[in-house]
Amino acid sequence: MYNDTVLDHFANPRNVGSIPDADGLGISGNPVDGDKITIYIKVQQNVLTAVKFKTFGCGAAIAASSMLTVLATGKTLNEALTITNADVAEALGGLPEQKLLCSNIAADALHAAINDYTNKNVNLTDYQTTATTLFETENTEPVLSEKIEGLTDANQIKRYLRHIIMPDIGGRGQKKLLDTRMLICAADAEGCDLLLRYLTAIGIGHIHCHFESNDGWEEALKALNDLNPDVTVKLTDDSFAEANLTIIIGNSDYATQTAAQLINSSSPQISPTFISVNSAWQGCFGLCQNRNELSVFLNDIEKKGFSAQNDCNDKHFSDQLGLLLSSCFVGTLLAIETVKFRLKIGVPLTDIFYFDLINHAFDNNFSTSDQVFVEFDLSSYESEIKNKLADANILTIGAGGLGCPANLVLAKAGVTKLSMIDFDHVEISNLNRQILHSTATIGRLKVESAKQALEAMNPALQVTTYSSAFAKENAREIIKKHDLVIDGLDNLPTRYLLNDACYFEKKPLVEAGALAFYGQVTTIVPNEGPCFRCLFPETNNQTAGSCSETGVLGPVPGVIGVLEAIEAIKLIIGIPATLKGRLLMIDVLETSFDRFTYRKDQDCPLCGEHPTFHELGDFTFVCETAQTNANE
Repeated sequence: MYNDTVLDHFANPRNVGSIPDADGLGISGNPVDGDKITIYIKVQQNVLTAVKFKTFGCGAAIAASSMLTVLATGKTLNEALTITNADVAEALGGLPEQKLLCSNIAADALHAAINDYTNKNVNLTDYQTTATTLFETENTEPVLSEKIEGLTDANQIKRYLRHIIMPDIGGRGQKKLLDTRMLICAADAEGCDLLLRYLTAIGIGHIHCHFESNDGWEEALKALNDLNPDVTVKLTDDSFAEANLTIIIGNSDYATQTAAQLINSSSPQISPTFISVNSAWQGCFGLCQNRNELSVFLNDIEKKGFSAQNDCNDKHFSDQLGLLLSSCFVGTLLAIETVKFRLKIGVPLTDIFYFDLINHAFDNNFSTSDQVFVEFDLSSYESEIKNKLADANILTIGAGGLGCPANLVLAKAGVTKLSMIDFDHVEISNLNRQILHSTATIGRLKVESAKQALEAMNPALQVTTYSSAFAKENAREIIKKHDLVIDGLDNLPTRYLLNDACYFEKKPLVEAGALAFYGQVTTIVPNEGPCFRCLFPETNNQTAGSCSETGVLGPVPGVIGVLEAIEAIKLIIGIPATLKGRLLMIDVLETSFDRFTYRKDQDCPLCGEHPTFHELGDFTFVCETAQTNANE
């Protein structure tokens, strides 16, 4: 989508930051996409000696801001005022047409900063003096930008595009992830499958794995190498190998034994270690920086009821299923915690985090709270679980950041009939989060790429694909063939269409969204609770965030997609504790999961007392409309 010059200024932006004693400050924004650019300037004798910026927005906005500072530094005020948005785009080697609106605010912010300066200095004279004359007079050089240390490889910049755009990560942060060495200790590759997939996708450069059993390793390694060739993944016989970070993940028996071995090892010091103890439908993990903290963790979880006698082993299928779902959920979440720890972003984990996937209970102060291990009794569901999962026919709208993990988990859980609709093709920038795709399938239809990955995992799967856009013309016809629908969309208008179509066809919908470090999940069951319109009433000025490269940390949609799959499984089995009428909101920077209740809107035009919607309407992307109007 972008040329190498744009990608370079995007990944390694010049002159980022503020100038505390700036002589002028200018702010400009694009209300359609939410882009905001702030320009700071320093002026000496009518020459811009320093120009810096802060930008919140898409890749085009960041690249344009960076290039603008290069063009403007050293210019006289008059010369700087002649720099246009077109000049910036041309200097970048051109921008895609749909991104011109995003970048057009850069020069505007510079002009605003100069106006701010001149308004403060009304006695300015000799406004036409050239930069050359001034430099000869002062015997000085203009302040040039310093290139931020980060990524220089164009393919890496494209691969990690959605990370680099986020100020908390950027090119420098991504480079640190690529330089990271991790040790993963687990019973086998399957027990940490999603953890390995997301660590690989986000570019953790060196991953060493220590397993009790190497069964399934060759297949896992092939998938990981194909997902991201930047990453080295290999086995090690040393469970105490030196690393920037260690993760121990497994059931109570495995995790406590491995941690005890680490405590009693002869190593002079241990690396920071996340230890995750998983059980059926629940689990906990904590970060331990030394042997003493590991000992305290083991003591705390034992007091809370986590012990080897509560491990699932081969008790019941419902327990095996619950353990699988716990491992998928916590593996994805630990990939996020890895990034937070290495880049020192967000709120550090200072206590044990506990999760209960049946009741949607989440506690990040587990050691001091009243929460304890829960013995779930799902015996009343036991006889029908396998058949219900095998018979269910589930449709996912979208084969991207949400659809990939959701379908992967459903396939692992025993759902044998899966359908996906997506018109898009795999791009390299998808691969930081869309873990069913691979480097080898770049350019292929996403639904075909995902189908290939799922069938390679389980040839008995029946995967139906629709390679068209989900639209008014096909929505109801496709939905009516399925028992349940999962939302894997990334734009607002189509989510209204999906909500309405599911309502008219009386199909349950697991609805979700993810952006940056945040996400949300809810369940909508027609005639049994509120719909999406009750939660988010449609207005005239809504925008669709998918129309620009909004940043997202790869495993964030992973966590949301896993939760969508779990919610779908509970609906299929008949477990009543779902998110119907409840919104689960996630902030991974704080490792917080908050649940809110919402009710049916009696005035809802779709499901209210006096509905006015009786058929599917037309939905248009707001930013596309705005772009069209702007061009006109």
